[in-house]
Amino acid sequence: MKCMFTLLALVWAGSSMAADWQVTQSDSISAYVMCHAGDCPVRTAKVFDLPVPVPMPARKSDSAAKPVDVSSSTSIRFALASARLRQTEKAKIHAFLERHRDARRFLILGSTDQVGKKRFNETLAYTRGIAVAVFMHDNGVQKRNIKVDSRCCIEHPPSTNPSARRAVISINE
Repeated sequence: MKCMFTLLALVWAGSSMAADWQVTQSDSISAYVMCHAGDCPVRTAKVFDLPVPVPMPARKSDSAAKPVDVSSSTSIRFALASARLRQTEKAKIHAFLERHRDARRFLILGSTDQVGKKRFNETLAYTRGIAVAVFMHDNGVQKRNIKVDSRCCIEHPPSTNPSARRAVISINE
């Protein structure tokens, strides 16, 4: 009985002093610790005091920006599954070359729609670009100033997209 009374006295004494104690989590340790109410550390927001970098001024370019000419490209249309230039398209290329006599380099991008097999269309797109390049060379443009590229199977609906059957000539300065 004496043990029981002693245990009760300790529990009662501990509970009266428990109001003076708090359980908090220390900043440096991830575990909880017991401390007196006045001695417990206060949590603060973590803020890094990094210096703000000063932005560098933009460098001025030596060459002035050239205005973009809206008519610096033209589209040459082709019939379905064909790389043959029609007379109207030849006249269009000739007029384009007349307008851009001072242009040094040209980029020709041949393209196709989705009709047919992909391998055939890849070859056809490149052949369309070559057909335009040959005509331009025959009209005085040097081969080294012409670059031909191709783009197969333009995926604009519908799959039989006639506007995708073309080669685009653009100025490549």
